[in-house]
Amino acid sequence: MNPTYAPTRRRVRTAQDITRGLGAAAALVAFVVGLPLVLAVVAPLSWPQSGPTWESIRTALTRPDDGSLLLHVIVIIAWLAWAAFSASVIVEIVASLRHVRAPSIPLLGWFQRGAALLVTTTGLVLSTAAPSLATVVTPVAEAPVSAADVAPSTMTGSSEPMTAMPAAVTRSPAAMTASEGAGAAHEEADRHPVITAARGDTLWSLAERHLGSGHRYSEIRDLNLGLPQSDGGVLTDAHWIYPGWQLQLPADATNLPALAATSEARRDLGATPRVHEVVAGDTLWDIAAARLGDGARYPEILDLNTGVAQHGGGSLTDPDLIRPGWRLALPVPADVVSPAPLESPPTVPAQTTLADSPETATSQAPAPPPSAQQHDGASKPEFGVQAPAPSAADVDGGVEDDAAEEAEPATRLFLGLTGLAALGVIGELARRRHLQHRTRRTGERIPLPPPGSPTEAAERTLRTATTPLSIPQLKTSLLNLASRAYAAERDLPRIGTLVLSDETLELHLVNDDGDPVPPFEAMGPRVWSMPTAALAADEPIEDDPDRPEPYPALVTVGHTDSATVFVNLEAAGTLVIAGDPTAAPDVLRALVTELATSDLAGRIGFVAGPQFAGLAAACDPARLQCVDPGDLASQHASRSAAIVGVLGAIGVDDTLEARSDRAGGDTWLPVAYVDGAEDAEWTPPAAWSGSVLLTTAERSGWTLTVASDGTASLDDDGIHFVPSRLTDADLGRIVDLLAAAAPRPEADGTANAVISDEMAEALAAIPASRDVHAESSSDASGQTLQVNVLGPIEILGLPEGARPLGKRSIELLVYLAIRGKATGPELDEVLWRGRRVDNQTRNSLLYRTRQRVGIENLPPVDADSSYRLGHGVACDWASFQHLVRRGYAEGPEGRDKLQAALEFVRDRPLCGLAGADYAWAESDIQDMSSAIVDAAHVLAASLHADGDHRGALSAATRGLLAEPCSERLYDDAIRAARGRGDGDEAERLTSRLRATLESLDPEYVG
Repeated sequence: MNPTYAPTRRRVRTAQDITRGLGAAAALVAFVVGLPLVLAVVAPLSWPQSGPTWESIRTALTRPDDGSLLLHVIVIIAWLAWAAFSASVIVEIVASLRHVRAPSIPLLGWFQRGAALLVTTTGLVLSTAAPSLATVVTPVAEAPVSAADVAPSTMTGSSEPMTAMPAAVTRSPAAMTASEGAGAAHEEADRHPVITAARGDTLWSLAERHLGSGHRYSEIRDLNLGLPQSDGGVLTDAHWIYPGWQLQLPADATNLPALAATSEARRDLGATPRVHEVVAGDTLWDIAAARLGDGARYPEILDLNTGVAQHGGGSLTDPDLIRPGWRLALPVPADVVSPAPLESPPTVPAQTTLADSPETATSQAPAPPPSAQQHDGASKPEFGVQAPAPSAADVDGGVEDDAAEEAEPATRLFLGLTGLAALGVIGELARRRHLQHRTRRTGERIPLPPPGSPTEAAERTLRTATTPLSIPQLKTSLLNLASRAYAAERDLPRIGTLVLSDETLELHLVNDDGDPVPPFEAMGPRVWSMPTAALAADEPIEDDPDRPEPYPALVTVGHTDSATVFVNLEAAGTLVIAGDPTAAPDVLRALVTELATSDLAGRIGFVAGPQFAGLAAACDPARLQCVDPGDLASQHASRSAAIVGVLGAIGVDDTLEARSDRAGGDTWLPVAYVDGAEDAEWTPPAAWSGSVLLTTAERSGWTLTVASDGTASLDDDGIHFVPSRLTDADLGRIVDLLAAAAPRPEADGTANAVISDEMAEALAAIPASRDVHAESSSDASGQTLQVNVLGPIEILGLPEGARPLGKRSIELLVYLAIRGKATGPELDEVLWRGRRVDNQTRNSLLYRTRQRVGIENLPPVDADSSYRLGHGVACDWASFQHLVRRGYAEGPEGRDKLQAALEFVRDRPLCGLAGADYAWAESDIQDMSSAIVDAAHVLAASLHADGDHRGALSAATRGLLAEPCSERLYDDAIRAARGRGDGDEAERLTSRLRATLESLDPEYVG
């Protein structure tokens, strides 16, 4: 039996309440009835006797105004205002009588809010109250099911989730002893259901909907008066409530629909359901794409809502038929932190242990509903017990919302650098490692940071950076701007700063120009803007090969709350970094490091003093060189005089104008100088003079001021931001990364080593198997799951009917397939980018993934607290290693094994990753690439020696998929093509090699 309790005692109506209600009613009558009567007397509308003619219109517009025009305008405005307000009052009254939400009338929001306030106050305060009920709380047998018996529910018509209420734990009256009866009764009386107010709700309408009569509004009011709300407001005697407010209802409230009454698997006592209101044109695919990040996840929404009664009747049965106004529950992300309920239900002793958690148990019998509970006499309490359950995403099969959860904010620093600066360092590392692969010998591995070292941690941190646009996309947009400006016979805009957010790229000019080059639009006399999405989709203009780098000295200086800030050093000429004496050198260090590594800087020349000797040693001398500090000023003076002469000879004022006219090519790329000496006799470079000075000394020019609170500002442009700051220790780690990735000297001509020796070297370099079953699984038949990483990631062989895997679930499987096993803390570090997560979050991911792939493919944690894939799971990388080991061991007879291994190669290992994805996998990718190149070279050389030139060419080109910069494989492929007599193919391969190496190494001469 479910006890029903009498409503809370109503607050006695005061004279102030009655006065307020009468005042609201009087105001309504005055505005709706009184105002038109007054207007009819003092400002009547006069209607013309005949229609207007062209002559009358011309006369009215050309004759002198005698003051009557203003009076007529005021009269019309007054009548329109009355009509708008009266219409709003009528709409509110009709909606109240029909018990529906008032529709929103365009342009009348202010009038509607005022009308709703007056109508609601009048209806609430002047209504006749229901008779008072007894104040003694007495359980009534066989009462209707109340709100307290309903598992988590949501308010129909509200876009905000309501507080989840646990299923009621009820007792029969006989189960209460005399000592606990009074306390228990008081406890039950105080436990009230909670709903969330939606737009258009009033206390009256809520009372009608949930208590059966609007007259019981005062019970809701009395329960909630003075309770703080999430927006900081409280319910007052004005009775005004706002969308999103959490309101308690009396214990006998009804009409609180459960979120998913048709499936026990949809119940989640710890998470608040998310809801989407269907609008015209919506489909389940569109909703899943917009709210879950993947349209293919629409079956999760279908499963959650099938059969659930919707407002206005009907329910979801056909995935192709949804109606506007329906409210569809969405899967709850695994990492949602559930709000605590208003009051926890009584603790129930139960024989549950940690083994009942989703991580250590594969299934959990659902608790029977309250109606199915067995009564075992009056002496035993009656409990509706539900065993601990995983989160809603685990139970209902929802995939975690990776799009929102995984992406690091673009407006944060990575090792003290902005996201674009961090990606610049990573791009330079990738370029250097490709060049290392160019001359790598068989069996060698390129040097990488030791696992667990500070250098390796620094690289992983840099790899987590995300940006709205990549460096190539940003460069393409600026190059296209240069081409379009030249085609329109316009000078390049004089950009001083750029602000890049997720939504837009803003160009802030140093002079007025309200006529932007399309597709940019003017946001002001000195601001051009273009959506980031449009920039990302802007294809490079291919028919302008002679265009110069328009802004080669762009550098990021920090970020605001929502955007990254760039400075065009050419526009500044001299940039002085001032302010906090500790922070200023860190900012200078960050700027120099970015300019020396990022491809965005256009490979400008850099000259610095000995404080950057370590960075200079790891960089190309043409990019950064160190000289004696006393020579910096004189070098600049010589260069400045030369540039002035060139600019004068071609008749332009500065380098930007020369760049716009495409004249004087030697002046396009500036040289940047770094000098912090106070006593140096500098003539500070002017804007677009061909030189740039970065300094912490007092000079004329632009000033970047770093405050003691860690913020910064650039002169008086009004932009305040968090500046990039690179400590000396972190610069040392970046230098170590760059030095280890430095390209090695050219090969020494030993490419034609004895094949058997190369096989031995390649075999010795194959990493030891990390998992005992990895090798045996490669030849097994009928594997239930296949993890492919030698190309774009693929997860094949999912059980029939399994829902799609989320990004983090896929990364979990890939990590275990490559690394063999992992502890819980290792998974936290890898999958959550080092963020602290609780065990339940990790267990929820594992449980959810196990539901999809099967327990045989992802067993529970083993005795040594490690996670492994099942023995039936195959991985193409494990199979590749197993085959090449056998092929190398068998010598020339093992060619078929090497050929079979290369069949697994589809592209570069783990290719297609975006941004910060799989930051942990760099060393694995390099190992895989090296092993593939070795196998391809050994096989190609062996086949070529036996005269099988076609097979040799196929093996070499397959290896080039994994590492397109291997000069050894190109030699194999070119030699095989010539052996076949295919000179065209040999020439094509030679040209491809030359183009690849020229794009990576400006000094390359083919």
